[in-house]
Amino acid sequence: MELTIEQSCPSCGADLILREDDRLIDCRFCGVHAYRIDSSACRYLLPEASPQSITARQIFYAPYLRFRGTIFAVQHNRVNHRLVDTTRLAIAADPLAPSLGLRPQAMAVRPVVAKTPGLFLQQTMPTREVFRHATRLADLLKKRSGGATQHRAFIGETLSRIYQPYYLKGEMVHDAVDNRVVCPREALAGHLLKTCRSKVSWEPRFLNTICRSCGGLLDGERDSVVLHCRNCAAHWQEEGKAFVPVTWEVVSSRNPEVLHLPFWRIELVTAGHRLASFADYLRFTNQPVIAKPADQRRPLCFWIPAVKIQPKAFLQLAGQLTLGQWRLPPGQSGTPPASSHPVTLPRLEGEQSVKMVLAATTLARAKSLPLLPEIEVRPIRVVLSYLPFRRQTHDLVEEYTGATVQTAAIRYGRSL
Repeated sequence: MELTIEQSCPSCGADLILREDDRLIDCRFCGVHAYRIDSSACRYLLPEASPQSITARQIFYAPYLRFRGTIFAVQHNRVNHRLVDTTRLAIAADPLAPSLGLRPQAMAVRPVVAKTPGLFLQQTMPTREVFRHATRLADLLKKRSGGATQHRAFIGETLSRIYQPYYLKGEMVHDAVDNRVVCPREALAGHLLKTCRSKVSWEPRFLNTICRSCGGLLDGERDSVVLHCRNCAAHWQEEGKAFVPVTWEVVSSRNPEVLHLPFWRIELVTAGHRLASFADYLRFTNQPVIAKPADQRRPLCFWIPAVKIQPKAFLQLAGQLTLGQWRLPPGQSGTPPASSHPVTLPRLEGEQSVKMVLAATTLARAKSLPLLPEIEVRPIRVVLSYLPFRRQTHDLVEEYTGATVQTAAIRYGRSL
């Protein structure tokens, strides 16, 4: 489930209600457009309901790390995947609950700002530990397990810090959400000596949505990770806290009613076990076709959906387009498609999913999958490509390759 965030408008300060994956903010009060930077670990506060007699000097916050996303793993020649949403206490303190349970989903949270009163206990658990915990949880939830892990990838993940408020009253620690007694003060004495106040660097950051090429207004939907200029059609993606240009193309259609879905067309070579052409890919995955001279000349490209969709549908769609790419006509730049789905999966996550798609499309798994650990993916060129899909009952069918995805999978992906 997603977090509900009570966010102040970066321009006028009005209270806004956002979803966790909202990026483009359109304030209904002042009309300002702003893009919320995707921080590596956003910081949020659970709402506190301490008695009025409790002062800011008595309040402190304990950090919890939250992981939400899809874990893909190649284990014992099988491609497994699992959606995981979990929180974990980020300090070694037995008296405190190891997890926040359903609180982050049941309550609206607020971003930590520099003026937040109270003290923050310092995180002692390495951030990477939450990935290990999520991986262990996914392993426990699987119906089948066993065998060596040849590759693992985290796709579409969100990592955040959620602070649980507590307060001191006499010699006891109280939960500031429901005011119950948690433990004696001395049980947290060591942690209470290592605290800090909130910092400006912890606050959410925003970018102004003005095109760097022509000064026009950048457009997109609430969860878009790529924005386009209404004036010059340039595409931009946030990387390193700034907008960088995105190379894009459209594969045209004669049908004006099609929906264009975005894909990351990733041209690459590999090191370790070398793959450099489409023919190399066909041989590695043991496809039941004979590689032609044209396949040897065709560069190795993977077509990764630039949208968040269910894990199974994600792998199937990427595999169908990667295998059928030779049927696609060349794309053209110029005018963005009239009807298209927003880009909701960043380029870097598309690159991280390449080896998983390679594994999912491999037929001779016992022979090829043990080679995955030694394969290093080296992208050469990445293009955002819009492909035309026809609406057909409950499915979307790509016009040239016949690749199919359920409409419901695309719709549900907006909430992943």
